[in-house]
Amino acid sequence: MYRPLTRLTRTSHTAFTNVFRPQQVKPASRYLSSAASPTTSYSKEFISVSHPTSPLNNFNKRLVTAIRKGPKADLTKRVQQIIDEIKQQNLKFDAATYNALLLAYTRSRQQNDAVATLKAMIEDGFKPAVESFNIVLESLALNRSDVELQNKVLDLMEQEQVPLTAISYEYLLKGLVRAGNSRDVMDTLTTMKERGVEPTLPTYGYAIRACLENNNSTMAYDLMKEAEAANLPLQTEPRLLMDVLRTCALNDKVDETQYCWDKVVNTHGLRPDEGTCLQVSRVAAKFADSKLATDVIRQLSNNGYSYKEHYFVPLMEAFVAKDDLKSAFDVLDIMRVSGVPPSMRSTLSVSEKISSNIETVDKAYYLLEEMKKEGKPVDVTAFNIVIAACGLAKDIGRSVATYREAANLGVVPNVDTFNAVLDACIQTDMKGMGQIVIDELKKAKVAPNVDTFSKMISLVCRQSNYEDAFVYLEEMKSHGVIPPRRCYIVLAKKLANERDPRFHIALEEMETYGYRSDYLKELWN
Repeated sequence: MYRPLTRLTRTSHTAFTNVFRPQQVKPASRYLSSAASPTTSYSKEFISVSHPTSPLNNFNKRLVTAIRKGPKADLTKRVQQIIDEIKQQNLKFDAATYNALLLAYTRSRQQNDAVATLKAMIEDGFKPAVESFNIVLESLALNRSDVELQNKVLDLMEQEQVPLTAISYEYLLKGLVRAGNSRDVMDTLTTMKERGVEPTLPTYGYAIRACLENNNSTMAYDLMKEAEAANLPLQTEPRLLMDVLRTCALNDKVDETQYCWDKVVNTHGLRPDEGTCLQVSRVAAKFADSKLATDVIRQLSNNGYSYKEHYFVPLMEAFVAKDDLKSAFDVLDIMRVSGVPPSMRSTLSVSEKISSNIETVDKAYYLLEEMKKEGKPVDVTAFNIVIAACGLAKDIGRSVATYREAANLGVVPNVDTFNAVLDACIQTDMKGMGQIVIDELKKAKVAPNVDTFSKMISLVCRQSNYEDAFVYLEEMKSHGVIPPRRCYIVLAKKLANERDPRFHIALEEMETYGYRSDYLKELWN
């Protein structure tokens, strides 16, 4: 007999067995044979009622009523009263009585007593039907996930040569999952298949959950495909489909993610949550699947989510990955039409992808020129993406040259444009050019933002003369802006390196704004 867990030795009956042992009186029930030895008399199916002429008939009906009606809190007490009456009349339990007791004990979460009832039933000559065993297995799975008791039930089934059914295995797997025995779940499923027992849909669900606990997306996907091949109604288990989709996306399984997305959204009409959608769009961007990225944006809208910048960025990244820069820049127009003006921060990842190859950087710039020649407006964010890409490539020449072409391209620089050039200056320690950019920003009457001042402070602190850092810090405060923590960290490190006593003043000011500074004090030592 297969054992999913370590085989345990049988223990003696609990006190319940002794207390509720019926008197050895010849039964009147027609469900017992006339054989002399009661140990050879078996019921062949689950018995829920007694013969109408049996003295136990009314008692068993009352047991069933007690189980079905009334609060669970005093269920055991109500059943006990009826059992006492049966004992007073020296009647021996029949199969229906035992099965009623099984239901009573499992519903009142007395699993030990339920297992003891199975043993008593067998010792009194009744072979429990598989349904009787399943009642107990289900209870163990639902309430306690007690693997030791589960094994005792399996021992009894082996002893009585009662084969496990698909439902039996379903309860076994559920119990194993709740007990955290993922490895035994897969072993049990394998044994089930070897014995020719077809898994139920919930069985597949428990097995898939075990795979997810071990982050085994490949096995989870294969099990889902098995369930699908068996024509099981997967649409009735949306959590199963969603879980497989999510784990495939988290593990960058692009083919599996595409398949699951199609099944979840297009075939079964389910609605993935925002987190799942974002994971799928991340995979779409990584593997240049612009169609999937587009589908995700559409689905987010159908789910009632308002458009956000980060919904569109993966689509742009997907186009860049497939070397379709024109379509990537077209997404910027779509964003504006959708009421989501793109920012430099959200498109930084696109600049990073372009910057990986200087030829791609040039191609992006030439595309801007081509758009201008065709009479199409050049989006300022597209212009900024190219400048940022030049800076990330540490090519200050291309950064400045592109910046100087703004007027020819019909682009009016915004604060992100100036910040992109400042980034390039930081990458190449070009303080002089940085100051020119700041002067031109002021001349263009473009209001600097926190990033502008932070970048200037970072640039100045890279130089031997860093006095202007204090000027920019005060100018930031004059605009009613609280300097971000990163500005003070950069400044404090510079002051510590220069042994400038203003280091302590900077730390005090940090604390004034609620920033921690204790860990920076070590820089002075």
